[in-house]
Amino acid sequence: MKFSPYIYEPDKSIEVYKETEKYFETNPEIKKRIEELGWIYHTVGMIVPHNFENFWSGHFFPFIESWEELQVSFNQICFGLYKQAFVSLRSGLELGMLSVYFNINDDGHNAVKEWLNAKDNKEANTPRAETIWKILLSNNNIKIFNDKHNLRQTFDNLGYLHNYVHTKGAKHSNRMGVLKSNFQTFESKLISKWLDSYADIISLVSTLHLLKYPISVVKFDYRKKFGIDIPSFGGLEEYNIDKIASILPEKYLEDIEIIANEDPTTQETIKEISAFPDMTEEQVEEQIINLEKMSIENGEGFTKWLENQEKFLKSFGQNEFDEKMKTRIELLRKWATENDFLESKAKRMGWDI
Repeated sequence: MKFSPYIYEPDKSIEVYKETEKYFETNPEIKKRIEELGWIYHTVGMIVPHNFENFWSGHFFPFIESWEELQVSFNQICFGLYKQAFVSLRSGLELGMLSVYFNINDDGHNAVKEWLNAKDNKEANTPRAETIWKILLSNNNIKIFNDKHNLRQTFDNLGYLHNYVHTKGAKHSNRMGVLKSNFQTFESKLISKWLDSYADIISLVSTLHLLKYPISVVKFDYRKKFGIDIPSFGGLEEYNIDKIASILPEKYLEDIEIIANEDPTTQETIKEISAFPDMTEEQVEEQIINLEKMSIENGEGFTKWLENQEKFLKSFGQNEFDEKMKTRIELLRKWATENDFLESKAKRMGWDI
């Protein structure tokens, strides 16, 4: 596909993409690192609380947009658009910080409104870094941690990303300061540089979220109290805490745990949850069945659902369901048959043409 007189053409991007794929195949540790960082950032999104008051308010929009910018950035390096990838990293960083900024007083559902709706006034402008940090440091947890670990300096160290936005010389141009052709080319050194920046951003934004919601580092068996239906109040299951901790600098998690132990809101919430009665096996099974019913009714239908369960079983090298699963399947089969949910919703509604 040629678009004369353009030199940055889709065909060249496709060529770079093929080389990038080969690079990841021969360097699986780099591909694995990128995937791990992505899953960790996705997990950080689980920290931001959701309730009836804020669910559709847009308070979560900055984090969603941040995560999408980081994904776009990864796509851009795959196609050799390295400068644009670093610009998207900068956006991802700023938006990730705005997630904490707008929710700093737990009223993000109100604070985010004018910015979210892009009102034509000064208050709706995206705040500058100085304004963001002033608000972030108004949070006692963040201030205490910053006094010890200088998170602000960590942010300032990422200031070079701003240079790509305004093209500060050849080093921050589309040529990225590399002796190369003036079109998309595969550059492994630039992928490594991108990965370092990506990791630093995820570490910083993750840390800020953990400090704003320190209950997220408290290791507590929430399933014991809530089963599979754990409410979105900021708590994480232990394996997710460990996952995030794996990318944080030394002593970060330890010091955030100290803050959580001294945070009144965190301790009060844990005390309230601890007072809840433990879920019975029967209650948890009822939760699972209700969840599966929703999936069957509103999506794939029972027949496809069962096929997927069988594939999942075989992926673990097993050929037969345990007795509990067999009972669950028969209950769902009977329910689906009685309610005409054997086929997918699309097929039942005539959408599957």
